[in-house]
Amino acid sequence: MAKTLIVYYSLEGNVDFLARMLAKELDADSFRLEPVKDYPKKGLAKFFHGGKDTVSNACPELKALPEIASYEQIVIGTPVWASRPAAPLNTLFANIDFAGKKVAAFASSGGDSVGKTFTVMAEKLKNATISETVSLKNPLRSPEKAQETIKAFAEKIKL
Repeated sequence: MAKTLIVYYSLEGNVDFLARMLAKELDADSFRLEPVKDYPKKGLAKFFHGGKDTVSNACPELKALPEIASYEQIVIGTPVWASRPAAPLNTLFANIDFAGKKVAAFASSGGDSVGKTFTVMAEKLKNATISETVSLKNPLRSPEKAQETIKAFAEKIKL
């Protein structure tokens, strides 16, 4: 069994792309958070529903939560919504105790800033701190650059 678990939410595929690359680099397992009710993927509804849930700290129901007990390290990935982690991460943080785990985080944004994403994640994380972070802008648009960044991040957090 792997020592590292990558737990992530991805709406449009950017975070999924990064998570798969990171899992390969770290020889890690991965777990994709899936809300019971999907968020819209296009138009104003995407920004309204996702942003509203994120800012209001909504905890959307998830199909399943990861089992983290057997892992030494958890790497959490999220898209940036309204300068914060996506709402499905709220559900993760409300239900999982990260005591005794090494934690790192990565984010994908459409803009130049991740805003409060990592600060909010650190505040909500139960009984652990985030050791390393990395953010990427639109990784699917420049996969070669994303791969270089993920390789460097993997080297920093490799157990």
